[in-house]
Amino acid sequence: MDAEVVIIGGGPVGSTFAAQTASLTTVIVEEHEQIGAPVQCTGLVHPRVVEMAQAQSSVLNNISGFRLTFPGGRTMEVRSNDTKAVVIDRGKFDRHCSERAELEGADIITGREFVGFQREGRKMTLTLNGPDGLEKMTADLLVGADGYKSRVGEQAGLGTAKEHIRGVQVELDVRMEEQSLVEILVGKSVAPGFFAWILPCGDVTRVGLGVSQEGEAPNHYLNALLKKRGLDKVGRKNIISGIIPIGPPRKTYADNVLIVGDAAAQTKPVSGGGIYTGMRAAKWAALTAVDAVEEGDLSAKRLSEYDDRWRSDIGRELDRGLMIRKVFTNLTDKKLDDVGRMLDRDDAKEVLATGDIDYPSKLASPLLKAVPSLIKFSPQLIGSLIRKEQRVI
Repeated sequence: MDAEVVIIGGGPVGSTFAAQTASLTTVIVEEHEQIGAPVQCTGLVHPRVVEMAQAQSSVLNNISGFRLTFPGGRTMEVRSNDTKAVVIDRGKFDRHCSERAELEGADIITGREFVGFQREGRKMTLTLNGPDGLEKMTADLLVGADGYKSRVGEQAGLGTAKEHIRGVQVELDVRMEEQSLVEILVGKSVAPGFFAWILPCGDVTRVGLGVSQEGEAPNHYLNALLKKRGLDKVGRKNIISGIIPIGPPRKTYADNVLIVGDAAAQTKPVSGGGIYTGMRAAKWAALTAVDAVEEGDLSAKRLSEYDDRWRSDIGRELDRGLMIRKVFTNLTDKKLDDVGRMLDRDDAKEVLATGDIDYPSKLASPLLKAVPSLIKFSPQLIGSLIRKEQRVI
């Protein structure tokens, strides 16, 4: 098969890219037999993500607040009158995105694993491993939307994420009494280097966590959390695990190659979510790709426009997110408890209630105005974060 653009990876990021390249011959190559399986995602997104994909039918629950549990046991609730996030059926969401891509003219082939590529003049010859053995494809442009272990990015010499978070989540056959709140738990004994969550999804509940690369495996902490909450005997519907890449590589382009989404570590450092940021980047990748293919110039220099575009759009927020993450990971459990005491006041909670899970850094300035003593936990980093935010404003 010949194509102008071949996308490796049939998730929402790859499909979003394909849906916006209708003027080109576009093919999505998915290694699994079915789009949307296996699921490797918590499924908590801002409502704008559902709107972007026009996938309202995938929504399972609305979340309007959170309960934050600190290491010492203090809990703090923050509520809003507005829907702050929605829980989605990720498999259904992915399939909806792929159907949109097909409606726009993209072809999708499944059950093919990307093996590698070779450049032959201005063309790329791709090798795929299919049900009947090795297959060949040619393309002008190769797009890696193939996750944190991106083979496309690796073979193009584009490097990898600065950090990897190991995650695990179980879906329990139990209904939480409070359906509008997600619980977030922090602490070295709960989820070192990240956090844990208890997410109500109607008649089922998703419990999961992420941990940094050091220390015990995620299952160790998950089993401890389930036991502590009396959920260890509850029926399990499924369990998933995965890796969250944090911190994009220096370049997300090469001759005839773009990488996008988790392949480019375009995830939010604070929450680990990557659907919104990946779909935003996919838009810029598609705009660049259409122009470059039509011009017949797929050099790294030409494709660098994509890198400039996505970093101008979401790159600043990712950079600020990395700074917030650094502040967080430097806090001991005692200091986290101190932060909890400082934040557990009405004016601070009013600020937190205005938060946006896709743009957490926007809380930095108003939160410090409400609780100035927070800066003592990392004066240099927090000061730099505020200055960066003020320059954007």
